[in-house]
Amino acid sequence: MTEITDLVTLQAAIWENRQRPHGISQAAAAEKILDRATQIGPQAEVRALFHLINAYEFSADRPKALVPFVRALRLWDEDPSVFDHASTRSLFWDFKWMTTGMLDLPQVPLDAIENWLAEMDRRYRLAGHTERAVRMSEFYVADHVGDTERAQQAFEGWLAAERGEMADCHACETARQGEFFADNGADTKAVEHWEPVLAGRQTCAEEPHRALAHSLLPLVRLGRLDEARRNHLRGYPMVKGSESLMPSVARHIEFCALTGNEARGLELLADTPAYFDADREPEPRMGYLAVTALLMDRLVVLGHGGLQVPGPAHRSWTAAELAHHARTEALALAARFDERNGTTAVGERVRARLDAEPLLDRLPLGLRAVLPTAGPPVPDPAAPHRTAADHSQDAEADATVMPAGVREAVDRYNAACETQDLAGMRSGMADAIDRAGDTAAPEWLLAAHLQLAEVLAADGDPAGAVHHGLEAVAWADLVDRPTAVVARARLGGYLMSGGRFDEAAPVLEQALADLDPSPEVHGDGTLVQVRWWLGDCATARYEHAEAAQHWLAAAQVAQHWPEQDDHAVLANLAAEALDRAGEKLSAELAYERAADLWAGLGDAMRQIRATRAWAWAVRNRDVTEASRIMTGATRACEAALADATDPDELAVLRAELPETLEQHARVIADEDEGTSRFGGLYEGALEEAAELASRAESLLRESDDVARWCRSALLAAELAVEAGGTVRGLELVAEVESRIQGVDELSGFGGHAGWIRERVTA
Repeated sequence: MTEITDLVTLQAAIWENRQRPHGISQAAAAEKILDRATQIGPQAEVRALFHLINAYEFSADRPKALVPFVRALRLWDEDPSVFDHASTRSLFWDFKWMTTGMLDLPQVPLDAIENWLAEMDRRYRLAGHTERAVRMSEFYVADHVGDTERAQQAFEGWLAAERGEMADCHACETARQGEFFADNGADTKAVEHWEPVLAGRQTCAEEPHRALAHSLLPLVRLGRLDEARRNHLRGYPMVKGSESLMPSVARHIEFCALTGNEARGLELLADTPAYFDADREPEPRMGYLAVTALLMDRLVVLGHGGLQVPGPAHRSWTAAELAHHARTEALALAARFDERNGTTAVGERVRARLDAEPLLDRLPLGLRAVLPTAGPPVPDPAAPHRTAADHSQDAEADATVMPAGVREAVDRYNAACETQDLAGMRSGMADAIDRAGDTAAPEWLLAAHLQLAEVLAADGDPAGAVHHGLEAVAWADLVDRPTAVVARARLGGYLMSGGRFDEAAPVLEQALADLDPSPEVHGDGTLVQVRWWLGDCATARYEHAEAAQHWLAAAQVAQHWPEQDDHAVLANLAAEALDRAGEKLSAELAYERAADLWAGLGDAMRQIRATRAWAWAVRNRDVTEASRIMTGATRACEAALADATDPDELAVLRAELPETLEQHARVIADEDEGTSRFGGLYEGALEEAAELASRAESLLRESDDVARWCRSALLAAELAVEAGGTVRGLELVAEVESRIQGVDELSGFGGHAGWIRERVTA
């Protein structure tokens, strides 16, 4: 940690600590910062206090935040002048969290909370803040204790009050208001209210995370199952393992318990063992225990009461044992709140949650659907493994033992296959599935749904392909895990084709976890494909380092293949991702590897582009080396031009050569961001850049693309002027002005040309 001796080093230490992940370790460091800050003076103490409050707020130590807040309030009353604008705002901003945050602590008397609410109201009025945050806080208090009349009045006052500096962000307000509608049975209104948050137009540090979790059951109750599934797959990775978002994790578990996804619920429970700790914040822990009991009760009903399940760390648990323990603990906590509040509201809400009935028998998620057993089945070593493709080949044979209607529908499907009649194929297999029903063998249903999904994907219906891909995965889980991997991988592809990357990622991650790359099972081709797609999913989330990891891992496998095209593409993708992630040295190596691979494959275009990107990655470290690499790109382009005979290839290469020359010029010239003027990065670099740009302009002079020539000519003019060739620069400017005269779509180049002329005459 930075040594703290004054306000400057204090701020540096605070900034350093903020880079740590939210949690107990960050809070512990903030406590040490405060100890040192008190030795500097009151201003330092104030800054450190609010840093500590923030650290507590986003950790399991949230109840401790009241102590430093009271200390800060005392300093304000003693001398407000030690508070700057930022700390003054923090004082009033944190007031609402200190007021409503005490609701989560049953040991804090309700009278004390009401007093703090009144104090907040008084101080806000004195400071000139609107009452919006006060009414919001009053709503939280009234809603918590079950005072429905007061809660409704406060809610209306919250909505009616003017937004001010102390109002919560739009995303948080929208999310919490939607929760109120859902809690009162207005699911449609709640989902409509959440729409700006769910659609990503309103976001913050905790949204849409919470809104996604809260929307799950309302969407299921409304029959909007695709949206519910999407919000679970998209939302859970956002909250997984978060200490401050335990209530959202609990809602995902609750969703699994009530939609026939008990196996998925167990996986979520296993992700968060620390949530069972007795020293966790009482209110969120109560909700977590309640949904744990709900999930365990479902397992007991399904005949899995003796199943070993994740639970508190001090012992092993069966589902039946954990159901009793979690229910008892949740109700005991609820009783403490009710005793404090003098009402029964909290206990009633917890009991309703504990006793909730399933909303659906099964909502396919594309994830594991089979509950674990006491031990893995022992395979017959003499039995050959059967993949999804193997089962698919048996669809017609299996249909022969089914009712005549199923056989007739399969025959129609096969006849349509012979003529590539997608509509007939779609109709035939869909009819066969409908007539077979769920009583057909899982192997047949798996094959049928996979075949129909493939047809729908080919017919431009990604949503339909996803639907049947989900059904295929559910049946595949009943067949065997290797088969489920293949079905899950295909589902991931269907989701991606529809742009649903957030949903595809967890499906593909589970496929990867179960995948066996040996030739006898899935093969390394499936491994590369799943890794490749996971890289695409990570890129869609702007997680470039993660994308690079997947693509590099896939490239390591593909490098041993006889055909190296996939290896080259993956190396190129990894290089781009590493570059975007700021990993320049690693990007250099990956770009170099990609360029070599493209050269070996005889793909000059991709070789040239990878080489240029390699030069840019090297530039800030060694501009001379970057220039050498760019020269290599130019030579590769010239060699390809000399060998090319195809007219289309020639046209592309003729455009790439001036592009390469221009990029080379920019690599070795130093363009100032403030003035856009060029300088040289080494002796003679500016003159060299001007020569390169001039050559590019000459190559484009006879081009039909006048706009492209104008851009090239103006770059050459700028560099010529900076290198001392004023006459040549002005000649090019005059040529550009002449060629764009009277052409509206080229008028934008006039401003650039005039700017260069002004620089010369200034």
